[in-house]
Amino acid sequence: MFSGLCGQLDLAVVRFPASIDPAELDAALARVSLVEITNSDRTMTTESILKGGTVLFAQSLPASPGSRFSSSTRIGNNRADVEVALGSGKVEANISLLEGVKVGLRNFEKKNYSGSGALPPGPARIISVRQASGVSPSVIKGKSKLESYSFTIALIAQYTP
Repeated sequence: MFSGLCGQLDLAVVRFPASIDPAELDAALARVSLVEITNSDRTMTTESILKGGTVLFAQSLPASPGSRFSSSTRIGNNRADVEVALGSGKVEANISLLEGVKVGLRNFEKKNYSGSGALPPGPARIISVRQASGVSPSVIKGKSKLESYSFTIALIAQYTP
């Protein structure tokens, strides 16, 4: 590795349990280190807007501007394939998560998270955001009812030269 030429690219996919304004989320991310808040299954931070997030994926990779690279990793029944192009002040990322689901024998579910955007060296930034809300049926003790849900999934990146 060329330690003088390489920086560190941190990527994470985080699911927050509510609809969050992307501008507010980006402002909160500017005040934290992506590696520190995603060091667990849940986001760990004093920033109230970032609390309670579920970390779906987090990885730190050596990278330098102008590079394209990919990696694959497997933990337990989960596989993550990452493809990244890091340009001068810009990043394009595609993360595919293949998860084992508990239906039958050896069933898998594939989810893709991708995005691109400006990524100057410094604080973490949102690369892409998905928001969803709706209602779903719920059955508790034989009684069914409709419960509303909303969530935000963010693909976040941070580059440190």
